[in-house]
Amino acid sequence: MSPENPNMANLGEVQPIAEKRKERIETSKLLEAVEKNYQPKGGGINNILLKTASLILIWFIMLTSLYILVAGHNAPGGGFIAGLMVSGGMVLMYLCFGKPFVSNTRVNYRLFLPIGLCCALGTGLGGLFMGKPFLTHAFGHVPLPFFGDWELTSASVFDFGVFLVVIGTCLTIIMNIGENK
Repeated sequence: MSPENPNMANLGEVQPIAEKRKERIETSKLLEAVEKNYQPKGGGINNILLKTASLILIWFIMLTSLYILVAGHNAPGGGFIAGLMVSGGMVLMYLCFGKPFVSNTRVNYRLFLPIGLCCALGTGLGGLFMGKPFLTHAFGHVPLPFFGDWELTSASVFDFGVFLVVIGTCLTIIMNIGENK
């Protein structure tokens, strides 16, 4: 204790405690600010790694689904599986980027359902107009440059209709669930 000012010794002891409290308050304010700003303003997940990976993966998902769609009438696959893959890719993008992704998409996925139903029904009715049973399969060959002999089938049109129906149905259900959240 100093003889001139008896309170000076007490301040020397209190000062480190006050500085520690000040540091804790600043740290808690910083943590609070981080927690408040953690959610992105547009929705979606705030994870840069997931967002970057999804931008790369979406191309592989879409190309694989198109391959499965095209190869589906002669090999395992087809419109249903390809449509599920595209829907899964779109849901991944929706989860990563939120509502801005949906609002920036220029394609109205709700129209896919009636267009796909018309494709599938038109394929079935084509057989009736030819005097054959409903959904009779028809095919032909067309020579294409760079691809060679290409087989055109009515099953491909039917698969494309199923593809559109599955995308329209899945995305309508998922996006409606997301909007009601």
